[in-house]
Amino acid sequence: MATLLLDRELIAEIRRIEQATGRDDLFSGFVRSLERSLAGFGTAFSDYIARGDTSAAARAAHTLKGGCRQLGAQALGDLFADIERWAKAGDYAEAKRAFDGGAGLITQSLEELKRA
Repeated sequence: MATLLLDRELIAEIRRIEQATGRDDLFSGFVRSLERSLAGFGTAFSDYIARGDTSAAARAAHTLKGGCRQLGAQALGDLFADIERWAKAGDYAEAKRAFDGGAGLITQSLEELKRA
């Protein structure tokens, strides 16, 4: 079974928290933060590998995996789980290919999160 692009129930829960706290910018702020992290990931990942800091490369993917899943971007979280797995296995070329190949998914997920 294919992973859902977004977990609408999780997003609805975040929206309920917004309503309960009287803040209408909570979710959108998280999405903007995720967008910035995604924009910087490719360069940061490559820099970590170039410096030989392989644990930082895997940690960067792990952090994005968690951030995506917490916001309900399940398919995007799965992409970064794959990237993390490849990085931990030492196959940085495959991790980079997965990231580059996921560009459409990243764009689509961000667009959907912004509309959610």
